[in-house]
Amino acid sequence: MRLSSWFGGLVAAALAATVLPVSVARAADDSSPPLEIPAAELAEALHCGTPLEDLREAGDRPTVLFVPGTGLKGEENYAWNYMAELKKKGYESCWVDSPGRGLRDMQESVEYVVYATRAIQEATGRKVDLVGHSQGGLLTAWALRFWPDLPGKVDDMVTLGSPFQGTRLASPCRPIAEVAGCPASVLQFARDSNWSKALGADGTPMPAGPSYTTIYSYADESVVADGQAPSLPGTHRVGVQDICPGRPWPTHIAMVVDQVSYDLVADAVEHPGPADTSRIDRAHCAEPVMPLNSEEAVNALPGLLNSPVELLIHSQPWVKEEPPLRAYAQ
Repeated sequence: MRLSSWFGGLVAAALAATVLPVSVARAADDSSPPLEIPAAELAEALHCGTPLEDLREAGDRPTVLFVPGTGLKGEENYAWNYMAELKKKGYESCWVDSPGRGLRDMQESVEYVVYATRAIQEATGRKVDLVGHSQGGLLTAWALRFWPDLPGKVDDMVTLGSPFQGTRLASPCRPIAEVAGCPASVLQFARDSNWSKALGADGTPMPAGPSYTTIYSYADESVVADGQAPSLPGTHRVGVQDICPGRPWPTHIAMVVDQVSYDLVADAVEHPGPADTSRIDRAHCAEPVMPLNSEEAVNALPGLLNSPVELLIHSQPWVKEEPPLRAYAQ
């Protein structure tokens, strides 16, 4: 993906609020929660390798919408790995950026995913594949759980290392928050958070329609460090070690460069239904890193280097307690 294509996608996304104002910003009925963030702001966060208005003619395969993990923008998380490889297979990609690099209330961030999914589906006339790493997987699942119009617009939801039950690494933020505050999403990541309980919905399966694949690794230090693999009701759960027993890789961040993790994502995207471990080449267990695109890595590097500064500036305001659940999730 060249810079000119990326810029074209940015411009098209910025115009999307004008081109697709009503059906994208709202559901066709009143059962889905209204989006509280202005449509123009939501559109600015959606970027596509091919301009949005050209995606309908870009092929007959689903467009893949990538949702990044905490601290990253979509291009930094996926352009130099997953997007580049799926492009070789004929798949167009879009990505969405979360406000404050994912450190704000996830109930705000999820609106960007809802808007982006609707915009892509309306532009292409085809269902969308959703892929999310870490927090990105939480946002895709939350969007499908609480926006009833969305499951009919999605073919696959695939998550990588998403802490559906929360992560114990976020728990120390609770006492700190009482004194100095913490990023809102970190409090929502904590074990037994109201967010996690609402997402699990007391064991209610995810809505029918999409195929659901949740991928995890027992080497993930932030999600399964206490021995509990993340689970989401009604999804097909696959561990990297189910394919490669005893493999001490990938860690949490490394799931976006791990060969086997990518194989599972690609398998889910390319075939009907969730990922199937029988189709994964076991020889890839000896290949820890997938092919990477050096040009896109160079393009993403400035953003990665600047991310600590942006995190400090744009994650504000910090909060002293977990944001209350909105009415639709209670």
